[in-house]
Amino acid sequence: MEVENEQRLMDEIRQGNKDAFRTLVNPLIPKAYRTAYMMLQSKPLAEEAVQNALIELYSTIVSGKEINRLHGWFSRLLANRAIDIARKEQGNKIIVDIDGMEIQDAASTPLENLLKKEQSERLFESIITLELHQRIVVGLYYFQELKIEEIASLLDIKEGTVKSRLYHARLKLSAVLQQAQGQAKELTI
Repeated sequence: MEVENEQRLMDEIRQGNKDAFRTLVNPLIPKAYRTAYMMLQSKPLAEEAVQNALIELYSTIVSGKEINRLHGWFSRLLANRAIDIARKEQGNKIIVDIDGMEIQDAASTPLENLLKKEQSERLFESIITLELHQRIVVGLYYFQELKIEEIASLLDIKEGTVKSRLYHARLKLSAVLQQAQGQAKELTI
């Protein structure tokens, strides 16, 4: 969505047009939900994080504050709400339900759709094995597409720490995915 269109929609929201808010945020919600789910490992908690971020976004717009880069601003807002929830829930065991998760893709055949779904399930199952601080940086970097310096600023840590967490997360994901691939080969032999 172009910046002029975003600004026009925000002006309409300030004038009370609730449909303008839906138009503004609908493109952001699927990616935000996937990111929050990956970070929190729970559908209800992911929904709570997205809902909290949307409420805060709406309040900020209505209050008249300027938002220059909506996508980046909302990504940081969502990350903060997910981190808040993760910290609150850190002591609780979270049950993972991968079956309902689907990453929509433009695959053209049913076989390609099935393969993509299996790959995305394996990836989410692997990400879930990461420690919370690794899941957070993976989610912000790969799912919300924030830069390393933005993640460092958001989490109030050094850029080197972000790079280190990404590096160690990649190593662990690689090992987990290779192990899963090896097990799949054993089953077919």
